[in-house]
Amino acid sequence: MKSYGIQDPSKIQFENEEGGVDEVDWNTLSKEDQLNMLKELSSSDYTDYERQVIDFIRQNGGDLRNIVEQYQKAAIEDYLTKNPEAQPQRSYKIDDYSDDELYISDLAAKFPDFTEEELTSKLESAKLNEELFKKEVDSLRQFYKSEEEKLEEQAKESEKQQYDNLMRTLQDSASKFDEIVLDADDPKSDALVIEDQDRQVMMDYLLAQDKDGRSQFDKDLSDPDALIEIAWLRTHARDTLTGVSQYWKKELADTRKELAKVRKELEKYTNNGTNVVVEKPKIKQKKEVKSAMDLWV
Repeated sequence: MKSYGIQDPSKIQFENEEGGVDEVDWNTLSKEDQLNMLKELSSSDYTDYERQVIDFIRQNGGDLRNIVEQYQKAAIEDYLTKNPEAQPQRSYKIDDYSDDELYISDLAAKFPDFTEEELTSKLESAKLNEELFKKEVDSLRQFYKSEEEKLEEQAKESEKQQYDNLMRTLQDSASKFDEIVLDADDPKSDALVIEDQDRQVMMDYLLAQDKDGRSQFDKDLSDPDALIEIAWLRTHARDTLTGVSQYWKKELADTRKELAKVRKELEKYTNNGTNVVVEKPKIKQKKEVKSAMDLWV
């Protein structure tokens, strides 16, 4: 059954006469129906090779595009390994300098007191022996390339260190962010509890990178609409949440006052032995809140 793409025999799907999809359990079918189904499966137009391809795709995640990309990447890496001359050549800033410019720049760095005329004189003297001059310049060029590589490695290490420090700082802050107070003006206010899964979603938003090395937060920083939304949340969310909370607390307090008043009326007439019908208090209808301003209208 698996060779025909049926992973769970208890949930076999097939198209009915109306064009819909029915789901049946293999074990509930009659022997005749089971035999007919097997005949239909085995009589497909797929060749053995095509079935092998389909099985391979299913066993490797079922995403043909990803599988093709993986094979393309592997093929490129294999070709570059066998043909190192085809490897992309790294560019160096020092290669922007001609031999004369490199020689003069190196002299100027080593002997800052030399005048321009003295530097030119040293260059002309060195070039009297072209072979020796070329050898000296090639050595200088290799030295500066090595220095450039070291600086790039140091920059990468520094960037990694900064990223690790940022991650530790964010994780520390996330661990302390355990609730959101509903009413910032009430010391005894209820609060929304922040769960571990909430913190993980927040960390992923800030740090998880896509294939281009960018997090969603990084992309939002380049999106004007997202920036405006973030700005509103930072400048208005707390006050709005407090306003909504205070509004409903007032509604609840007013309702309780009405109920308390009714109870007193009932107790008064009950103590006098009088039967009375008390009209049910009218509770203010909850109005629709469309904006923060509606809370105070």
